[in-house]
Amino acid sequence: MIKIKLEKNKSGKIIFKLKIHEDDKENILFKRVLIESKKIKGKGEFDYEVPLRFFIPICSNINKTDLILCKKSLKSYFEFSDFYDENYYTSTEINARYMKKWRDKGCPHIYKITIEENSCDIKKEVVFKKI
Repeated sequence: MIKIKLEKNKSGKIIFKLKIHEDDKENILFKRVLIESKKIKGKGEFDYEVPLRFFIPICSNINKTDLILCKKSLKSYFEFSDFYDENYYTSTEINARYMKKWRDKGCPHIYKITIEENSCDIKKEVVFKKI
């Protein structure tokens, strides 16, 4: 079983937390994820803080019966990337600061990523695009 949670910290950054059982750590996808993630210290519910760019690949490539979404998790967020997909800019709400950054990066598409609470299906739709 794999348990996931999206949360927003005090500075507004979206944090992706993950709990993986020992059996699943041998999966090639998780080996790459664990290399780039940070281990969370303490006796919390989750073991790793993972870069948000791995959220969609993990949810798309794992069997939905093995995936559990935390009840307190965020259900949606907004995302766009620069021209080369090198940097991703995410937010839980679209405000003036986010839109200024969007214009500075050349107005790429802004996507709204929504995860269904029960089925863990991901829906990615364009909400803003350059005219």
